[in-house]
Amino acid sequence: MRQKDTPLKQKRIFIGFNSAGSAGIYAFTRILRRRGYQIDFYGIGKKHFNMPVDFMLEFSANPIRSLLERIVLFFRLLPKYDLWHLNFLETFFFYPVNLAILKLFGRKIILTCRGVDVRNGLDFLPKELFNKTNNWPQYYQKIVAQRSRWITFKQRLRVRTFVYFADKIILTGPFLASAVSKYDRIIPYAREIGALKKYKKNTKKIKILHVPSEPVVKGSQIIEKTFKKLQKKYPKYEFKILSKLPHQQLLLEMAQADIVVDQLLVGWYGGQAVEAMAMGKIVMAYLNAPYLALVDFADEIPIVNTNVWTFGQDLTDLLENLVENQKNMAEKSVKFAQKYHNAAKIAQSYEQIYKDCL
Repeated sequence: MRQKDTPLKQKRIFIGFNSAGSAGIYAFTRILRRRGYQIDFYGIGKKHFNMPVDFMLEFSANPIRSLLERIVLFFRLLPKYDLWHLNFLETFFFYPVNLAILKLFGRKIILTCRGVDVRNGLDFLPKELFNKTNNWPQYYQKIVAQRSRWITFKQRLRVRTFVYFADKIILTGPFLASAVSKYDRIIPYAREIGALKKYKKNTKKIKILHVPSEPVVKGSQIIEKTFKKLQKKYPKYEFKILSKLPHQQLLLEMAQADIVVDQLLVGWYGGQAVEAMAMGKIVMAYLNAPYLALVDFADEIPIVNTNVWTFGQDLTDLLENLVENQKNMAEKSVKFAQKYHNAAKIAQSYEQIYKDCL
């Protein structure tokens, strides 16, 4: 086995940049580092939700000076790294040129698509629900009206360009499959499941939590409206919507929750849902049937499938039988997170992707 691993261990791997997926990226890259691989995780500007990176890059606020700084740094790093793992469709500078230079110098490009990088706000509106009734929230009608064809065209052009240059294309979930012309694998979000299992609830108060990291695509306005309505029905319960918090503080808040509402529009679950499942929480999210068909673990997902039209009643049903529901779902949630989202498993998947590039 050591002989087989040698070629990749002689290569250096760049991965950047920081995004909402930073916790998972940092987790699986730690494991690869411990296995002897030379992999560095770069961020730009600031830590996203205070999540760690190996190197944080800061550039001038002046656009021209910033561009020059980015170009100079890129060419300094170019000889250092053999594999370039690009996260969230980001590069150092004008992406077609940056990608072309990498290929010109024989570098391998691995692309991980995460969400709004390849799907715009309109794409996240479930059309089958949109057409179901005219009673669609005005908030989303406004988004539809403001979304210009030019913005949509630019994003699709960007996606196609990245896909063209990439040697390997990874999706973090099946909800992105229709946004790219091809992909190699679906590799789920990574988390340090063992560390998350240690978080324990230390209060008896019933708490229902939502974290609107991406309010538009998560349907946060609908969730907030429902929370306010149910707060009147269940005055002793706490319905809480958090503003942006450092990741560690968010985990402490999540540990005290009984139910975590992830999102109602995307059609899949996110990294926060994984963290909640690892803590044994009941998780609610909209899981779109066509996406479930693209993964082999659909029948095992321990998430309460809900949507914008049924969310209020679904949450009420959970609260009416909360103790029993917690007993039924807690263990399933932890086992699922451990089986499919453990950082060690995800590290193994990316390790194979990197090997396949050689």
